[in-house]
Amino acid sequence: MALLLATALLVVGQGEVTPADAATAAAAPTGVATGVAAKKGPDPAYVVKPGIVFNHPFRSTKKKTKIQRRIIKTVKNVPAGETIRLMTWNFDSPKYANAFIKAHQRGVSVQIIMARGLAKSQGPGRSYPTLRNALKKGNADRPKELRSWIRTCMSTCRGKGGAMHSKLMLVSRSGATTNIAMQGSGNFTGAAAVQQFNDWTTVTENPGLYDGWMTMWKQAKKDKNVKPLRFTVPSTTTPGSTITTMFAPHRKKTDPALKVLNKVQCTGASNVPGGRTKVRIANAVWGDQRGVKVAKKVRALHNAGCDVRIVFMMMPLKIRNILRGLPAKQMVYITGATANKFKDRYVHLKGLAVQGHVDGRADGNVVLSSSENWTQLGWHSDEQNVIFWDDQPMAAKYAAWVDLIFRQAPRNLNNYVNSADPNGRFVPGTEFLGPQDYPFHELELN
Repeated sequence: MALLLATALLVVGQGEVTPADAATAAAAPTGVATGVAAKKGPDPAYVVKPGIVFNHPFRSTKKKTKIQRRIIKTVKNVPAGETIRLMTWNFDSPKYANAFIKAHQRGVSVQIIMARGLAKSQGPGRSYPTLRNALKKGNADRPKELRSWIRTCMSTCRGKGGAMHSKLMLVSRSGATTNIAMQGSGNFTGAAAVQQFNDWTTVTENPGLYDGWMTMWKQAKKDKNVKPLRFTVPSTTTPGSTITTMFAPHRKKTDPALKVLNKVQCTGASNVPGGRTKVRIANAVWGDQRGVKVAKKVRALHNAGCDVRIVFMMMPLKIRNILRGLPAKQMVYITGATANKFKDRYVHLKGLAVQGHVDGRADGNVVLSSSENWTQLGWHSDEQNVIFWDDQPMAAKYAAWVDLIFRQAPRNLNNYVNSADPNGRFVPGTEFLGPQDYPFHELELN
């Protein structure tokens, strides 16, 4: 019996966790000799690091998977009785699935929401059905609110139309760290590491922010239309810094990007060389009149003397014309002879950083990190936008990363490639894609 169990566990360690594998592992009593070295449980002294990290799809495996490893390490150190709450547009990764199933099996309450269309498209052996089956088991003795599950919403979870496009995770405790709120531009997929430039921010020991995000989570799992949710709390890691969270759908509120950019003055900065405020933008998709508004503001800041740099993945001609002549580069790296959205590597971040004269301060620092593209679809969908005000280390790190991508990006506005644009699906008479035509379902598949 022990030999059979050892063989089963070895199989689990080598590949994707199937429902049968999960059931076998769950049935093994603690302390049974299996013929393999027992893995360590959660480390009660482990500390989750706050701040921002980035992955780099061109570099070593370690740098490609930097975000993935941070998430998995956090999950591995969640003890029994604690909670994990997750929202992601796409969940398609055996590594992630294995980590969350193991957390559930040791008594952690794991609840996951993902986009319905992608969930339905996953056949046997893929992450959604594997998680769905594995998380059902072991719930009988748990209170209803602590049962584990993975589910979907009709479209958005908190609005009408659009899509469930958030990428965030809430963890009550991991090791010695509590109130952990993590979010960024990357989905829980292999493609997020292999093909895309992404960011991931972590806030810890901040009950005000954690509870506010948990309010959003409780709304989302009900799958009902609710009012916009926006709030600001003090930072617990950077003295004098505050954090503003803006959950979409937005509905007649200021655009998150313009909330920052409208506060920028281009001259008189005291914390950058030459006194020119530095604006660094990394947003994957710009579109519709929303993208036009942001582009016009960026153009105005450039004309007023700001030091502007932009990296992006997809942008219609009308917006490219507005930005023509600015330092703007398309990070779409074609891996073959022709463009192929399933193989190309591209910028997937959705944010910006400002260093300089901003928000009334000559030495200001602001970072917007989010899941939201600058499109009407993003405006109406489930998205998270997090603005870090007066956080100098984060702003410097984000700006430096945009500069790195800018230096490596192979294309500018004049040699734009339609790698990501679906051919022949432009709305007649316009230069924009229709909301149903944004190729997220194709771009973000594993």
